[in-house]
Amino acid sequence: MLNFKRYIVGTLLLLQLDVSIASKYLGCGSEGEMIADAALTNFKLVDLMEMPIFLSASQKGECANTAANIVSTITGEELLNMGARDLIDAMDLMPGFSAGSIMTNVVSFGFRGIQGDEGKVSILIDGILITDQRFGTTGIGAHFPVEHIDRIEVIRGPGSIKYGNFSELGVINIITKKGRQIDGGVIGASYGRFSRGEAGHNTFVNVGKQWDDLELSFYGKYNDSYRSDRFYTDAHGGQFDMANQNELGSLMGNLQVRYKDLNIRFIIDEYTVDSGDGFADTMSFPDQKIRNQFSTYALELDYQYKLNTAFKIGSNFNFSRQTPWQRSLIYADERETQLDEKVSVDHFKFDLKGTYSTEEGNYLMVGNSFQFENYEHDVSNYQGELPLFGNYTLYGEGVYKTAWANILLGLRLDWYTEYGFNAAPRFALTKQFKKFHYKFLYSQSFHAPTGGTYQLTEEYNQNNIFGRTREQINSEQAYTYELELGYQLQRNLDITANVFYTEIQNYFIYSFDENFDDFYRNAGDLSTWGIEAILNYQHSYLGRFKVNYGFYQAVEDSSNNFKPIDSEGNIVNNQSNLGLANHKLIANHNFKITDSLSFNHTVIFYSERYGHNGSVLVRHKPTWVYNTYLRYQNVLWEGLEVGLGLYDVFNSQYQYVQMSNGSHPALPGNTREVRLKLSYQF
Repeated sequence: MLNFKRYIVGTLLLLQLDVSIASKYLGCGSEGEMIADAALTNFKLVDLMEMPIFLSASQKGECANTAANIVSTITGEELLNMGARDLIDAMDLMPGFSAGSIMTNVVSFGFRGIQGDEGKVSILIDGILITDQRFGTTGIGAHFPVEHIDRIEVIRGPGSIKYGNFSELGVINIITKKGRQIDGGVIGASYGRFSRGEAGHNTFVNVGKQWDDLELSFYGKYNDSYRSDRFYTDAHGGQFDMANQNELGSLMGNLQVRYKDLNIRFIIDEYTVDSGDGFADTMSFPDQKIRNQFSTYALELDYQYKLNTAFKIGSNFNFSRQTPWQRSLIYADERETQLDEKVSVDHFKFDLKGTYSTEEGNYLMVGNSFQFENYEHDVSNYQGELPLFGNYTLYGEGVYKTAWANILLGLRLDWYTEYGFNAAPRFALTKQFKKFHYKFLYSQSFHAPTGGTYQLTEEYNQNNIFGRTREQINSEQAYTYELELGYQLQRNLDITANVFYTEIQNYFIYSFDENFDDFYRNAGDLSTWGIEAILNYQHSYLGRFKVNYGFYQAVEDSSNNFKPIDSEGNIVNNQSNLGLANHKLIANHNFKITDSLSFNHTVIFYSERYGHNGSVLVRHKPTWVYNTYLRYQNVLWEGLEVGLGLYDVFNSQYQYVQMSNGSHPALPGNTREVRLKLSYQF
């Protein structure tokens, strides 16, 4: 009763705009070193806004308000409080990001009105690329766990200077908890159900410890889930029941060993997607399903050496072996599984950079890297061997700080053995004046073709029945302008807004001919502009509120591959692109009932979207999704935690709409789900 009264009183105070002081102001500090030794759990709003947590190209920490990108952070504690099931739930909090379908039950992100698949948005774990090197795809949904996350750093804009080829539009970097943060271990499991079938079950373990200069951590999880329990209907009336039949399997391990300034990390990621929906407008045969497997085995060695307080040298070696889009046919009868395609990619990267910084915060960073990919074709339609794909990079960045602006200049130069030269310049003006900050950013980024696009073009030239020949495609070039303004109205009330314009030239399009033989081609220009806004509020009684809004408007699509076009060739809405809502509104609230018990709820609004069902254009009505989660810590004894979540409370049944004109009908998403989670920290 007491807590209920406090809630009502707090609500009235909120309506009267009575804003209380949340915490003591921290300040970023001129050195800007990373604050990552403690888990980001109980920090107040103002603490997070003034905490250097983004690792810039200078190899130093940078605050969100002064970083030379449009950046956001989702803390691990936020994810646990909201009962996030995976990365989709986490990115639902972000303006600009939406999930859409590709094909064969594979789902990926769209960003700012543009399909983010095929190398435009990269996903990393602790700086290690999980996005596949073959086509630039990252499948999502029951894939990336949240229990081991310290924070997710999201760059809503280009990241080519630091992250290279697959960061043309944005970067999602998942930072996991270090051994000293864990200082023991956590084990747990969760189980969820839809109304007509199982939603999935997940088991995980996370252990870590530090002994003087030696630090160890390990995270492992196994997940078996289902995309939906609804019926999928293709463009010709074919239908299958997805309940308990569209499995998403995930196995992940992440081991870190750090000794002084040497850091070693090994990641295993195996993700399996079963489907019956097929590639285009027709579902698979009733007696078979398609299984796509994505695997990554990655090793990274990183060593940082400080010559003195001003000069630092960083060296890094990264190796990964990936087998993405390994396709098999699974039969309902006694026939053996048929391997249809398997291509592996070995990726090697060597990086060396040096940074000189001053006490005033000015710095100059210069580096270079060499990387190459070797392809192995176990099973494919390609005849012969692919060349060795090499890339040499020179990059540099410098910042000079004045009373009115921090001036940043950056440049990245890439030479590809098969695709020539790419340049990515960058310019930024940023500054924070007590409660106000501004950013003006210009970035040129790129997406070079990969061995996968090269292979597909050569396969088409070798096998198409028309005897046609296609040239290899050229690199995409993107130009992005961004302006951000932010103001801290009170110590516990903060608002930030930004406007953006992005134009991609020579963008890639995945296409078919009359015989459904596939290939990639370059199109003309694709551009969007939009506005994003984030409001954070924290009240001593009512808890934390986040209200985020994202809007985009399509400007140009010279090929009309992403426009909503009806069967008569008319553009129905010239301001929208396929699969992605023009408006997205997110409101999240976390309320602490007691020190151990909290309630979290999130409402997400998507405006209308357009997609194709064969040749028929479909308008998907606006959708509201409401999720709730009750978290109870230290139940019965210290360390035992119980969580109960109800997702899509009103059963709005969100659909994953294809983000390009591939004639694939919308893929049903989850229905109302109940999930129970248990964990124990020791």
